[in-house]
This record gives sequence, structure tokens and C-alpha cells, in this order.
Amino acid sequence: MPFRPHATGLLLALLAVTGPAAAQTTSAPDQPTPPLSVGFLALDGVYNSELMAPYDIFHHTKFHVKPGMRVFTIGRTTDPVRTFEGLTIAVDYDLEHAPPIDVLVIPSAEGNMGPDLEDTRLIEWIRDRGRRARYAVSICDGAFLLAEAGLLDGRYCTTFPGDIDALRTRYGATQVVEGVSFVADGSMITGVGGARSYDPALFLVEHLYGPVAARGVARGMALSYDGETIRRLNLVDRASVGARPSCYLPGDRIDAGVTVETADGVGVSLHELIRSRPDVRAVVLCILAGGEATPGKARGGIWCEDSFSEIANLRLLHLTYAERGVLFVGVLCPPVFHEAQFGYDEDAFWDSAHERYQANVERFVDASAGLVDTVGLPFDLVGFNPRFTLLGAPEAGDPPWHGRFKWFEDDQTYGTPTTWVLNGDGVVVGPAFYKNVYESPGRKLRYTARDVAEVLDRLVQ
Repeated sequence: MPFRPHATGLLLALLAVTGPAAAQTTSAPDQPTPPLSVGFLALDGVYNSELMAPYDIFHHTKFHVKPGMRVFTIGRTTDPVRTFEGLTIAVDYDLEHAPPIDVLVIPSAEGNMGPDLEDTRLIEWIRDRGRRARYAVSICDGAFLLAEAGLLDGRYCTTFPGDIDALRTRYGATQVVEGVSFVADGSMITGVGGARSYDPALFLVEHLYGPVAARGVARGMALSYDGETIRRLNLVDRASVGARPSCYLPGDRIDAGVTVETADGVGVSLHELIRSRPDVRAVVLCILAGGEATPGKARGGIWCEDSFSEIANLRLLHLTYAERGVLFVGVLCPPVFHEAQFGYDEDAFWDSAHERYQANVERFVDASAGLVDTVGLPFDLVGFNPRFTLLGAPEAGDPPWHGRFKWFEDDQTYGTPTTWVLNGDGVVVGPAFYKNVYESPGRKLRYTARDVAEVLDRLVQ
């Protein structure tokens, strides 16, 4: 029989959500009708968390939006499958009789990096259904099946952290990203799995139904969800594989012409700064605010409160990684929009031909030099960017690297602080750490030292 109806599509005992979390519903903008069909590929040896976490999320949408999602399982046959951990899962449809699929989910299974890749019938089915689906979502090593089907060619993607190198080596047409929970590139969404298997599912709920629905689903499962605080690469709106934001992305090598200034006003290539230290395995490049020139300085003399908050992150990271081949480079920027508030002349930094440009730059460098004593800047090398070319919007005739260090999702005026992690060859290894949290009376940054450390650990291991 191609179809075996049962209550939930699983022999696992799924508890019905009751109480306020289930009773409350939220409307969604442009919610699709009829229900989106979400098909889960359930193969022998599938991992419990990679299957059940997104299954639960999508199943619970019906309590928060109408009509929500219809979830079902698909197997090679309709015979029950046994998970890696030993649970028995019922299968709703076999490959040949599966209904149309709006969202195809491929949870990781034990054979994803081995025999499953040799199953031409399975791979052809994934290729066909993945192309026709609105979205295809892989969890953990399910990315290998999407890649084998050619669906990740030219796209950014990720997988289980321990298998990053294997995915990158086997599928050279993909751009593998590390240090993130998931990557959304157009219609393809890939996640690292494990306890993070909830993240890409909640992200897709938010993308389809809105943030209120996503937070409602999360609360109904005793989870907290704030999409902006999850480490991710979000290119879900990328119209085509070739389209891309203007900033640097993972896998890009920073331009050889990227230049910052020394305290003496001499331009120096950022590549030269990196190469000046032997045995560099990774680079932490932080673009942050420099010194203010007003009396009675607050925040140790840094004009930006959020950059001051970043110093604590950087100090901890420097203590942990400076002796492990990580070079810390700080690039200090002046306040280019409210100059007078911080002791500088209006509009003096944008144009080097300004009559007061040089005097203001000297004042800025002097004020920034004092930060070494007041806040203890935790950098091995310090440069200056007085014209704000790394983060500022490029103008006609500017070099191609102008503005490429401001992350494309950062909608704040300055963008300080923004921290990038590069490998020893100057290649970007993950999304930038960026953005401040102004609406919170406590934490001021969207990221912590631990978030950066997770990226560095892979580079120095």
C-alpha cells in the first residue's frame, strides 16, 4: 500500500498542545492557503533530534496560524523505519506516491555520507522534488543529499560542524559556511542539526507567517526565539544564485587594495598588516569607534557606547587566543555624522580636501592613542580609517572595497562595532558579527565572546 493513514504520521507519542499556548492564534500577513504540505524524508538510521525538532515546529503552526502546515513522512517504502537511537517511525508515503510537497525536509540519517549517496533512485527523487518545492530544508548531514542532487551548486550552505571539511571537499561547487546555526540561500535552507535543529524551522515559520507566529510556536514548545540573535547567513530573498549583497560574504578574500592608515597618516594594506606577523592562523578584524576629543570623556574616551561594550568581548578573546596564532587587528573610526558632539569639526572627515581635514585627523589619532591607557585596547595591530571608507556607503569613483565591511543586514547608521573573522589567507570564514541592541537596557551587542570563540576554535584546532 502506498499510504497508511494514522493520527500523526509517527508511531512516537506526540502530546497534543493544550492550554493558552495552543488556544491563542495569531493572524499572518498573506498566509498561504490551503495548508503548506511539508514532507519529511525518513530513512533508516534517521536521527531523532533532526527529524523531531523541525517536525514539531511545523506541526505546531496550526495552533498559531490558519491553516498552518500539514506534515507527513516519506520513505523509500511504506515500511516503518528505525531511528539511529532505536525508535520506530511509521511512514506515510513511499517515494513514488508522495503528494506534492511545498517544503521538503531532509533530516540527517546514518547513511547520508555513505550508502544513501549511492542510491540513484533516492538522489533523483530529491533532485526532482527539491526543485519543485518552494523550499528544501536539510538538517545536519542531510546537506550531503541536497549537494549530491546538485541543489546546492553555487549556493551557500552548512552542515554538522564536524563534517564541514568533508562537504567542502566533496562538493566544490558549494560555498560551505561554518560558525552558523543555519544558512538560508534562496529556496535552500541548511542547518547544523543537533539541538540547533529547531532554528531553521522557526526561521522558515517566521519567513512565511511573520515573527508573531514564530514566537508563538516557540512559546508553545517552551522555547525562546529571536531570529536576529541566532547566528545565521540569511540570503533567503536572493533572487538567483548569481545575485549577492555588496558586502563581503563567507569565502570571499578581502581585496588586496584595502587600506587603513597608521598613526603617522601613512596608508598601509590590510593584507600587509596581516602578513607582518608570521604563523597567523586566524585574524579577528574589529572596526570600531576611536577616541572623542571633548573634555570630561565618558566610556574611557571612546565616542561610541557600543564599541566600548565590545572591548570586554575582545579582551577575553585576546587573552584566550593571542598565543594560539590569532592576530587581533583594530581599525578605529571617527564620528562622521555628529562630529561636533565629540569635539570635531562638522563634515571634516568625509573629504580629505576639507581645509580642516588634516587637523581633525591629527586630533582623532591623538584622542585614540590615549585609549591604550584608558581602556586597554586588546589589539596586536591598530590602524585608522578617518574617512570611514570600510563601513560607509561607497560613492562614484571609490575603490571596489569601499563599504564592503558593513554587513548587508545592518540597518544602523554607523555599523560600529563590526567584527570579522578571517583565516590566515585573508578569507572571510563566516558572517560578520554586527549590530547593537538599543531597545534593551542590559546587553548592548547581539553577540558574545563565546559566539566568536566558536568560529576561532575551528581555525586554530
